Amino acid sequence: MQPISQNNPNIYKGPSSSSDFNQIRNDMHYDLTQLFEIANQHEEDIKTNMDILIRENFFLQNKITELQKHVDKINQDLIYRMDEDDRQRLIKSFFSLDGVFDGDATKQAFVDTVYGYLSVPASDTVSKIAYRAADGQVVIPESLEVDVYESNNVQAIDSTTGMRNYYSIEDDNTYLAFDRNKNSFWVHTSSFAEDSGVSEVYGIIHVKLPLDALNNVYANTIVLNPFPEYSMKIRDIQIKGYGEQWYRIENYPTVKNTSGEEIPVEISDAGKQVFSFPKTEVTEVQIMFTQPYWFSSEGRREFVYGFQEIEVEHRIVNGTEAEIISEFSLEGTTKRFSMIEKPTVIPLVGTPQDIEDLVEHELYYNKDLTNEFSFGNEIMAPIQKVYIKTIIRGQGEVIPMIRRINLDYTYKEVDEF
Repeated sequence: MQPISQNNPNIYKGPSSSSDFNQIRNDMHYDLTQLFEIANQHEEDIKTNMDILIRENFFLQNKITELQKHVDKINQDLIYRMDEDDRQRLIKSFFSLDGVFDGDATKQAFVDTVYGYLSVPASDTVSKIAYRAADGQVVIPESLEVDVYESNNVQAIDSTTGMRNYYSIEDDNTYLAFDRNKNSFWVHTSSFAEDSGVSEVYGIIHVKLPLDALNNVYANTIVLNPFPEYSMKIRDIQIKGYGEQWYRIENYPTVKNTSGEEIPVEISDAGKQVFSFPKTEVTEVQIMFTQPYWFSSEGRREFVYGFQEIEVEHRIVNGTEAEIISEFSLEGTTKRFSMIEKPTVIPLVGTPQDIEDLVEHELYYNKDLTNEFSFGNEIMAPIQKVYIKTIIRGQGEVIPMIRRINLDYTYKEVDEF
């Protein structure tokens, strides 16, 4: 945006006519109005973004504390483990590309550092919610329908169904969860009196896909990024095709059997989630969640929940094979590798878990992969760095998504033979 008022280099010369004088005043008034409008908008945006950052930072600090407890436990376990043997473990995760390299250029793997996983690249990925126009803008069809329902722990129970009553939430910003913008968030705040007794809020977000904008309704992937991250619980994810029956997605992480019925186990303190399941017709999705945390503000309990991203996709892999090279190093220590066991892979939660037959590993002394040696053999040379080639394959409807590679090894001191 540019100002429309013009600079007058001769400030002592008055306007030649009243119309010129009026034009100058009108232009300046317009520019000042625009300036104040932008300043007010920025003030509102700053307040909103600061609220988001404060809440996000609160739950990130909780997560850091939790992770520190895990690290302390691991260190303690290692002390006792080293009393028994000298076997230890190195871990390669995929939230970063550090120590990760391409293998064969024709078989490049896909690494998603936002959601932290390694997979085979999709030959095609089709969103069932939005599409990208020729100019690069994300277009959300008007036929996309999103409804949000809420309840809480003091809400009445329906005597007929035995289910808690839900009420509709009006929020014009729900589209922000579907716009693929990494800098935007759909955030909703529900406020209750401090003495209301509300200590937990339950939510359902119901998405009806824009069927008139789709070539087909097949999908096999749902991506969620709850906000604030690590605060909410995901209680269930259900899909519906052209029929009237709702189904829980296959590969939902954990279910328990209660009186002959499978009940989903909550995903507590949910972070970024990817759910992969066999291709199926999907016309509607409902995500059930809980927010058990609140912030006190001026005598009110404020429950904040939302999503930075909700995506429904059909990913096609067509039996693709991919490979990646991971570096594992003991450099900076006085230890060297004595023996290296075959790595194990940990699949992403919410994706196929039985993928051992779709993953292979090869062990090398050097990054050029010219000196291969076998897992489980004693290493006599003073080697502190090794390279693992991991080969993964898609098979039918199974798309392997690996969040971690564990490398167990034994060691000796560098000068010990």
